[in-house]
Amino acid sequence: MNNKIFGEKLRLARKAKGLTQQQVAEMADIDEKHLSRIENGKFFPTFSTLNRLLAALDLPLDSTGLEFQKLNSENPLYIKALQILNSAENDTELGCYLEVLMTTNNIINKVQASARIAN
Repeated sequence: MNNKIFGEKLRLARKAKGLTQQQVAEMADIDEKHLSRIENGKFFPTFSTLNRLLAALDLPLDSTGLEFQKLNSENPLYIKALQILNSAENDTELGCYLEVLMTTNNIINKVQASARIAN
């Protein structure tokens, strides 16, 4: 799911509850402009912000269309990765973990692309 689709689902849920961006932003303890950017698909919320938004809107995670269930939650490495992500004490720390994951993913993609070209 891309940011625009998620943002639109979030906006529709907010409007269905008759809430303004300002009200939801206050309830989720985020800046109203940040919520606007999320709803417009310019940003995707961090895990902690996502949780606060879902709590503010009283939405279950599965109603967002996010497909976390496709991940293998039985895999011990997956469970350890989630434990590391959940151990983040703030958005900055979580952002650092995300940056490491994204950098690693980029390296893996480059290696796989090189291997395909070599074959």
